[in-house]
Amino acid sequence: MKIRLAQAQDLSAVVEIYNQAIPTRRITADLTPVTTQQRRPWFEEHLNNDTHPLWVMVENDAKSTVESAVQNEKVLGWCSFSPFYKRAAFDQTVEISLYLDQNARGKGYGSQALQFMQSQMAACGINTLMAYVIEENHASRRLFEKNHFERWGRYPNIANMGDSLQTFLVYGFQQLNQI
Repeated sequence: MKIRLAQAQDLSAVVEIYNQAIPTRRITADLTPVTTQQRRPWFEEHLNNDTHPLWVMVENDAKSTVESAVQNEKVLGWCSFSPFYKRAAFDQTVEISLYLDQNARGKGYGSQALQFMQSQMAACGINTLMAYVIEENHASRRLFEKNHFERWGRYPNIANMGDSLQTFLVYGFQQLNQI
């Protein structure tokens, strides 16, 4: 598995992976699938963005040549930095997103992606990562806690998921000496 910056041709895979999370009602607060057209503005904001990039995790076909590697890549997941709160004082803080293809879960890719994002903080001018996790998403909670994120907050019953009210947790990670 390798992690690279997202490219225009990755949009459909990013949307497909995101849409896999929606029916669970425990990973994202979107309730209906999104389209590539709906996600295109968000996606394009992240392309070639030095402070708020989007990366994809890919698995290369070992038989591929260098010239054909991009065509044969399987997107396993994606992760991103997004503005936390669009005020100047929060420029060094980002909200992170991390989504894995349903067939790529439980294989250590989530930890690799979190560690990668932690390693990119200084280069992006970031000192604080924040993540929002639905309380019943035990796999994500374990992932963040295993990778040195601390639970900073709890918002009880704020998300109406249709079948239940869900509590959101806030996790944070800081590298204050990096900037």
